[in-house]
Amino acid sequence: MWPARAPAWCTFAFALATAPAAQAGAWDVFVARCLDAYEHQTLPVVDGLNQQPVDQMHDAIRVFGPDESGLLVVLDAAPRLGERTCSVSQPGAQVLESAYRDWVADVTARETYLAQADLLVSNQWIEPQVHVVARLDGSGATYTVVETDLES
Repeated sequence: MWPARAPAWCTFAFALATAPAAQAGAWDVFVARCLDAYEHQTLPVVDGLNQQPVDQMHDAIRVFGPDESGLLVVLDAAPRLGERTCSVSQPGAQVLESAYRDWVADVTARETYLAQADLLVSNQWIEPQVHVVARLDGSGATYTVVETDLES
């Protein structure tokens, strides 16, 4: 019985071993490309992403991607609110990722961020304040960090 199944198991094991590494979720990409940069007052990371044409957007917006997972990184140097924003969008997502929900629970418990209305506001450890917003709508999920001109 074992020898008859061995070839199928070997094929399955080979497929697992040679499959591409698991793609990072939108939240992980957001943390790596946007949130960490804004928390450390540096530029967002867009290395390895193609910039999309800007002919249909206002001058301050730059769209990068989609990456191999279909994620888009959007930078806005002149948002309506704040000084600059960085977002990661996951088209078609039905829920906000559990990693995001875990992060919210952690930073609010430690009071690193305070919940205010539908956003999280950095709490006296960085100036200017940064705000984090996660939105789920009919087009998917978007994670955004906003650098404000507000003091803590």
